Amino acid sequence: MTGSFERERNRPAPTVPAPVHGEGGAGATSQSMPARTSARVLLGAALRLPLRFPGLIAALYLVQVLLSAGAALVMSMLMTPVLAHRPLFDAAMGGDLAALVTSFQGAPGLVPALFWIGAGAVVLYALLSWYLIAGLIAVLLDPPDRRREVARWFGAGGAANLFPLVRLALWSLIPYAVVALAAGTGTARLIDAAPSLLDRGDLALALLLGLGPALLLHWVVSTAVDYARVDLVRHPGLSSVRALLRGFRLLARRPLALLHTACHGLVFAGATAIYLLVSPHLTGSLIALVALRQFIALARFLSRAGVIAGQVELACSSMPTPVGKQK
Repeated sequence: MTGSFERERNRPAPTVPAPVHGEGGAGATSQSMPARTSARVLLGAALRLPLRFPGLIAALYLVQVLLSAGAALVMSMLMTPVLAHRPLFDAAMGGDLAALVTSFQGAPGLVPALFWIGAGAVVLYALLSWYLIAGLIAVLLDPPDRRREVARWFGAGGAANLFPLVRLALWSLIPYAVVALAAGTGTARLIDAAPSLLDRGDLALALLLGLGPALLLHWVVSTAVDYARVDLVRHPGLSSVRALLRGFRLLARRPLALLHTACHGLVFAGATAIYLLVSPHLTGSLIALVALRQFIALARFLSRAGVIAGQVELACSSMPTPVGKQK
């Protein structure tokens, strides 16, 4: 079928400014392009998200905790009868890497089992995360009038958009392959330069030159994929390839999109640095260490959810409705 795509399956979130229709202005020629979103609007969307949907955000975080805890519990149940009675494993849990390697060498069948459990958890988390992200985007695009309808609309949005997001993930392997190639090339350069590194300054410069291009490419690709997800939820029938290309096009037009995701990267790096600095002082208190881990995980989660909220705002104001052949 040809013609215009549905303008949006969901109306833009209320915080998106309405189109400006002035005589001879841009709004008169493009009714699908609201006023441009500023950095302050993106920040406001992130800060308001937990207040607008506290139950939904709490439920999403709980799902993430339960999934990671479940995988850790299964691994623990496998390791306990095999390694718990070995004094060497106690030393390994205290931070002795050599003791850890020796402990696993004494249980050769344990490593493959742990690997497949970890791999299965990663695949399950990926599928679940696509469903959760699609549902969250659907709710942000079209907030229900009543809170009790949030769960229903979230589930419907996640189910309706899961497979388009899976197809997008498969197509995104192409640009991510370029990222992997850059990372492999940079790693090879680091290995070649390792004998000539004399101090920490040399090491930092080598890491920047070796892995910096790969990190930069990953930043661009992951941001384009994020906006492609929003585009797929907004416009049913839009192909995953076209959504991905539209995501890259948005980055070229609106550098604010990259700066926005860079803020999440800074929050993530800052939270990780805090954990690395504080955790060595809490080794004597398991409860305090677990509480710190959950606090850091919550900060990362809220930052990521806030970024999605801002991306919905920016996509609604900066990505015009596509016109062309529907899938």
